[in-house]
Amino acid sequence: MVSLRALHAFSLLAKHGRAARAAEDLGVTPSALTHLLRSLESELGAALVVRDGRGLALTEEGQRLSTNLGNSFDQIEHAVDAFRRRSRTELRISTLSTVATRWLIPRLPNFQEKHPDIELLISTSMRSVDLEKESYDCAIRLGNGAWPNVERQMLWKENLVVAFAPQLSQDAPDPNIKQLQKLKLLHTASRREDWPIWLKANKFEHPETTSGAIFESRTMAIQAAVAGMGAIVIDKHFVENEVNAGHLMVPNWPITEIETGYWFVRNSNKPLTRPVTAFRDWLVEQAGAQEFAPEDKYTPQGA
Repeated sequence: MVSLRALHAFSLLAKHGRAARAAEDLGVTPSALTHLLRSLESELGAALVVRDGRGLALTEEGQRLSTNLGNSFDQIEHAVDAFRRRSRTELRISTLSTVATRWLIPRLPNFQEKHPDIELLISTSMRSVDLEKESYDCAIRLGNGAWPNVERQMLWKENLVVAFAPQLSQDAPDPNIKQLQKLKLLHTASRREDWPIWLKANKFEHPETTSGAIFESRTMAIQAAVAGMGAIVIDKHFVENEVNAGHLMVPNWPITEIETGYWFVRNSNKPLTRPVTAFRDWLVEQAGAQEFAPEDKYTPQGA
């Protein structure tokens, strides 16, 4: 029987037209590829390739064989890939961009290590996706938890802390809160009320409450703070990496809690699957939240 590996080598050469690329895809050296091709020619009793000025080219016999083979090996690869993926389960998650980039994604290697069979598909959106109509298994939402037909678990209550680059502190590591009056305040376009909320809650006045650079996202505002442009007020969970790396400092100033929080949510009308359960429990563990309470569901009045 003709060697399938040699046939695969030939099909790759015919597909790419370059011996180096074919050898790379097959995982062999160019000389090994040539040896496989010569072996195939010997088995078939026909010249399939010829060396020209640009490398290896197909002979007339080689072109005929290539036509007959078609995309057979591509179909084999697709079939094998589908078989390998048979035991993998997709989990479709919707969340906010800031939660994904600043908190969730840095932790995902831990989840993958614990659940290698669960394949995550993560999408970000500023809106609350409709878990009844859209094909998401679960979501991480920001709000007060009052969503109909949703099973929910609070991960953490939203909070605001002040953070800025250490070089802006006059007496690090324990700056006096009065130093804030000398720092520029950095804002995020969608979170313009964060600074007024923090200042009012802590009865602190700043000469330029509403002025200062405005950034499209909190990630951009964090980068600006790291660069020393001024101070940000932000949920402490989103600056953990920068604080741990010494790029930002969060002084021992008041932390302001907000009534809203970040929640794990799923459609309560759908069966609770193993992947969703695994992801929910892992999120709770990562967030340090309370244990999940199955009865903790929001039921609208009159429902």
